[in-house]
Amino acid sequence: MSEQRNSFLEQVQSQIKSKEARAFVSAELHHHLNEVKSYWLQKGISEDQAEEKAVTQMGNPVSIGQSLNRIHRPKVDWTTLILFVAALLLGFLPLLSQEYMNDNHFSMYKAIFVVLGGVLALGMMLIDYRKMANKGWMFYLLGTALLLFLTRHFNTVVDGQAVFKLGPLKMEGLMAIPFFLMAWAGFFQSDRFKMWKFILLFILSSYFFLQFSLTTLFIYVAMTFTMIWWSKLNKKKIAIVLGTGFALVAAWGIIGWMTVAYYQKYRVLSFLNPYNAEYLTSKFGLLEIHHLFVGAGWFGKHSFADQFIPEAHTNFVFLSFTYYYGWLFAAILIVVLCLVALRIMFIARNLNDTYSKLLLAGVVMVYTVQLVGNVGMIVGFFPMTNMSLPFISYGLMPILLNAFLIGIVLSIYRRKDLMVTNTLHGNQQ
Repeated sequence: MSEQRNSFLEQVQSQIKSKEARAFVSAELHHHLNEVKSYWLQKGISEDQAEEKAVTQMGNPVSIGQSLNRIHRPKVDWTTLILFVAALLLGFLPLLSQEYMNDNHFSMYKAIFVVLGGVLALGMMLIDYRKMANKGWMFYLLGTALLLFLTRHFNTVVDGQAVFKLGPLKMEGLMAIPFFLMAWAGFFQSDRFKMWKFILLFILSSYFFLQFSLTTLFIYVAMTFTMIWWSKLNKKKIAIVLGTGFALVAAWGIIGWMTVAYYQKYRVLSFLNPYNAEYLTSKFGLLEIHHLFVGAGWFGKHSFADQFIPEAHTNFVFLSFTYYYGWLFAAILIVVLCLVALRIMFIARNLNDTYSKLLLAGVVMVYTVQLVGNVGMIVGFFPMTNMSLPFISYGLMPILLNAFLIGIVLSIYRRKDLMVTNTLHGNQQ
């Protein structure tokens, strides 16, 4: 590399503040310089002369550097960040309504959970997600190892789900979802990934997820099927595999019905036959929940004095929120949470990179399944499950999971402009 080229590149890079952008711009400039140099070599001049003409033709390095700095400057997605903060703050309202904020235990832990979620999201934003693109096997093995550890070493059961509890920290199968999100995105970005590998790896991981809860398994299956559909793999083969997969899941569900716990059957049966006398007074019965939801009115009851709602700060948080604050505030809450999903889809639509799109496809599916699942069971569309409402339900794991998802979105948005531009072409003419 000539001294003239080195000097030119150094002057350009000195105007660019972002370290990531400097590396990208350097590669882009080398590419353009080589193109121009090849053009002059074909004209029959010497290599030194061609190099000199190429550098000269590029233009003023300071002006180019300033222009590229504006274009490639890492950006903060303030829209997503504001929605994220708003959702986290709304998560305190259920505790306020139930007077849990007067309990130092709940208020302190909730504040800690929110801070940790914020730190995780911002930390993920600063990490270059592109460096993880070729580490699919590493993430798959880490996720599988985590599931295997929790399966073998769980020390308590919460809502029928195996949990490893260490002080206030609870580790559950949901923690493995981010690892498999990164793994499948890494696998599916290549059209050389074999379908038999997917089938084998998917069945193995699904078996481990099944050891925890059907809810977690459903989130995982929905995420994986969505990502493979948007992958580079053959769509006809994907359709066959997905069709077979749905059939196997249905058969698995029928067989599994004979082994599930009584309370799980109870929830499903109360959904299928809510008018059965056995379920009419059940707190898990749809009629009772419907009565509470409809009775909230536009502005809520502002009291739980005459009504007890089980799991009011976790699985039934949307019901307790609506009952206390009313339909109007519930609608505002849903709008904020839906805007998060819409924002992610909007960002994904404007991306050309397969890996980034796969990540966002998985992110939006994991988030949406939680949102639709939790709200849907309250309004009567689905049976009762232990599905959390993103950012609103109390608990460390749900907040960390969704904060991780937001962090991935912020990381992708931050680097979305690190792509080849036509800026230099204008300087060459």
